[in-house]
Amino acid sequence: MGGSAAEPGDAKDYALTVADGSYEWYRHAAIKARRYHRVTEVLQLLVSAAIPVAAVLLRGNTDIPAVLGSVLVVIGGLRAQFHWHDNYLRFSQAREAVEAERRLYHTQSGPYADPDTRDAVLASAVTTIEQKEMSAWLKIATPGRTREAR
Repeated sequence: MGGSAAEPGDAKDYALTVADGSYEWYRHAAIKARRYHRVTEVLQLLVSAAIPVAAVLLRGNTDIPAVLGSVLVVIGGLRAQFHWHDNYLRFSQAREAVEAERRLYHTQSGPYADPDTRDAVLASAVTTIEQKEMSAWLKIATPGRTREAR
């Protein structure tokens, strides 16, 4: 098999490939979520400020302020639905946790000092980070589910 993907039987390459892939995924996802959050935040502010301005400048014309109000509701709905700010924070936290494990791995420090177990420890640590992030996402994505499960 060609390319850079490691075979699962090759624990060293596989563990580092998993860690590097996870880091890159969380890095890209955090950047994207931060961008969407910031864009919608700015749009929300601009549209909010435009409503009273339109009402004053276009006295008697309620169409423009009404459309702007509708746009504001849509932006707010998108933000609530997609949780971009929460995603940015979660993805950034997971990325940094994976990076901390990669640093320890590369320096053969802490749990990575034993060459016989370091690859298994890395794969396990990255899997744990990903599972924690997924659990946090489930709490955000299905808030009714966490209350009902109690």
